[in-house]
Parts: sequence; structure tokens; C-alpha cells
Amino acid sequence: MSSQPHRHNTVIASGASQSRSRRTSTWPLDRDAPLAMTRLLWVLIVAMIAVSQAHAADTFKFGEVEAKGDAGILFMPAKFGPKYGLDIQMVEFASSNTPVKALISGDLDAFTTTPSVPLAAMGRGAKLKFIGCNWPGATYSLYAAADIKTVADLKGKSIAVSGPGSMPYVFTRLIIEQAGMQPDDVKFANSGGGADRFRALAAGIVKATATSTEFAPEAEKRGLHVLVDANRDMPNFARNCIVTTDKVIATKRDALVRFIAAVSDGTAYALAHRDETSKLAREAAKLDAADTSPEFIFDEATTQHNVDPSLAIPVAKLQWIEDALARQDAIDERVDVAKYIDDAPRQEALKLVHP
Repeated sequence: MSSQPHRHNTVIASGASQSRSRRTSTWPLDRDAPLAMTRLLWVLIVAMIAVSQAHAADTFKFGEVEAKGDAGILFMPAKFGPKYGLDIQMVEFASSNTPVKALISGDLDAFTTTPSVPLAAMGRGAKLKFIGCNWPGATYSLYAAADIKTVADLKGKSIAVSGPGSMPYVFTRLIIEQAGMQPDDVKFANSGGGADRFRALAAGIVKATATSTEFAPEAEKRGLHVLVDANRDMPNFARNCIVTTDKVIATKRDALVRFIAAVSDGTAYALAHRDETSKLAREAAKLDAADTSPEFIFDEATTQHNVDPSLAIPVAKLQWIEDALARQDAIDERVDVAKYIDDAPRQEALKLVHP
């Protein structure tokens, strides 16, 4: 932003000089004309520079965990940044734990992730706030090898996760809990992002893994199956919410409000344009044309109403996850999640959204 006004200044000033010399020679009878024109031109220059600065896009860095078939829905808001005076830069991460550190350090302005990750950080004193939930629906599954018929069959077996506190870890722990088992009854293997974990399962390295439902078609092809479906078996498990820091809310509030407006607008557009959204997913995740995961996750998300363009924050779901973290000793004590929510920027943003 700082160099752009200088470039405009150079070009406009040069034009002003040429214009002044031409107009001075055509008005020889008015001695004050050159001075008046000079003043007028410099007023215009200053005004044009001010307009340029006012409309120059603010950079806003938005973190996302591993572009997959759902990337069309999650990345579409970046295309709407210019509409709200923003350059939304998408930053990808291999797992959901790393973005918290980037957010706290100031390398990110906001990120979208499973609520369990920021809730755990908030419980340790991180100055973070939920500002919206773009994917509150539970489009998540536990996939298993063909010989695993029930959750009890996983006893003594390895399950691929992304480390303690991550979405697959918390989800799997909840499944183990619901089945009346203990965490020590299984072996958790840190195996990276969703695609890597699925490959580990397909290769027979582990017996199960939790990841996005978009892998269901591929699982069927490989003789794997969905053992637990969150939408059916654990509907309170929200998938994605947007988080930022108290500092961003305090120091970049205007940009934050415009960012939320872009996310709302872009998400609504994505849900209304299946082909375009699927194409964007393939570009962002570098998927080949034969990969049907973009269409699968789009159809599931729209049919089940898992994605919410209004970004409303499901407080009850967040509290359910907070309570689960307390039971798992991932946080020291259970708190009222209302203290971790700031809904004011979203309310302001919704007033900006327009066709």
C-alpha cells in the first residue's frame, strides 16, 4: 500500500507539468491563470492520491487446514475480498494445531478450524475469540479397514490422528468414549493431514482414521468403509469456526468486519454455484478431473445444510465440545464458552453484505 501512492504521484505530477505548460501558452492575457491552474491541479493530485489510498486493498491473512475437496467452499470468500476492499491471502497448514501459533504470533489475522483446537488454547489463556462459524455441520467420519466392523474391534489397533487436541484426535476420543472404551484401549498414530491419514489407512499402516466425509467415494473404491458418521452419530461435533485474536479485533476491526462480510458473501455464492465451486476446489487442492470429492462434499454440505453463510455461532455446540475437552483433560476446567465469543463484528459485517 505504501508504494502505490508514490507511483500514482509520479505519473499524475508528470501529467500536471505537461498540462500546465500547454495551458499557460494558451492564456497569455491572464497572468494569474498559470498559478490558479497549478493550485487546482495539485488539489486534484492530493484528492486522487487520497482516493487511491482509501480504496487500496488491505491485506488480510486467512488460515485454512489443507485444501481438499471442500476447498471450493472454503476458498471462495477470497475472491470476494476486492468487493470489500481486501486482499484475502489464503494460508494453508498441514494440521489444525499450527495455525493457533501463527495467529497468536501475528502471522495470521484469522483462521478456520475445528473448535476444539482454539478452545484448548483459550483454556490455557490464549487471547482468542470465535467470530463466526462457516461450517457448523458435522461432515466428518471415522473410516476403518474392512475387517473392523465395530468400534470395539479397534481395541489394540492403531488409529491415525494429527496429534493431541486436533480434530481427528478429539473426534476419535469421543467415539472411543461413546463405545465405553478407554483411550489406552487403542493406539493413536500422528499421521499428518487428512489426505495423509487416509493414505495411511488405505496402505494398511493403521486400521482407522477420522477425516472429512469427502473421502467416502474413495474409501468405497479401496474396500474401506465409514464406521462412524458424525452427522448421524455425533451431530454436536461442529466442523469449522473462524477465530481471531483480541488484538486484531481491537486494532484491525474495520478490516475484520469487511473480511467477515466477504466470507459470508463468498460462502453464499459458493453454495449457489456447484460447478464453479467444484472447479475452484480442484484448482486449490490440485485434484485431477477424475476426483469426485468436490462434488460429493458440495452435495452433502448443501443437502444437510452443514455450511452457514450467516456464520452464526452455535454456542450449544461449542459448549458441548468444551465439556468434552474437560472430560478428556485437554483443558484444566470447564468454562462458559460465552467468554470466548465476540459476535459484534459479525453483526456489523452482515449489514455490509449486498448482492
